[in-house]
Amino acid sequence: MASPLRNGAQAAPAGGRRKESRRLGALLLVLRVAALCFSLAAAVLAATDGAVLRLAPFRFLLAANAVVAVYSVFEVAAAAWEVAKGATLLPEALQLWFDFGHDQGFGYMALAAAAAAAREAALCGGGQERNISSTACLQGDIAVGLGFAAFAFLALAALATGFRLVRFLATGSRLPAGTSSSSPY
Repeated sequence: MASPLRNGAQAAPAGGRRKESRRLGALLLVLRVAALCFSLAAAVLAATDGAVLRLAPFRFLLAANAVVAVYSVFEVAAAAWEVAKGATLLPEALQLWFDFGHDQGFGYMALAAAAAAAREAALCGGGQERNISSTACLQGDIAVGLGFAAFAFLALAALATGFRLVRFLATGSRLPAGTSSSSPY
């Protein structure tokens, strides 16, 4: 028997709810893996040439993308757990707020770091005081681009986690509410 939700509607049969939940969970897993790959690649490229690391924005890019990569490792594990087990790693409400809040915070940190480093990358190699090779400038440019890509995937994940959070607040569950069996639609 379907149980009533907080908004008074009846829950859909478990099979359809699980299928839609798994699709969204799989999408979040893919987005989180992509954010991990791009942030890790940006951090590695920012760290490989010491000449670029003399500039503070590139150190910020390295640190921000390293933090995002560590966060993404945790989130990939949590998303894989959710897809495999059908349950959140933390209690449901805590997991939804944790995911949404941290996706927002770390996403904007990655954006700020990439934007700051982009300005320096545009000026890279210019002037006598910089003395940075063109290879280091190219690596810096690529690290900035990867940092922006990591932000894009975190922003998409924030949209998905925001959707799940709003659905939880509206229905009392991260799973789709569905319709009752007596509905003509």
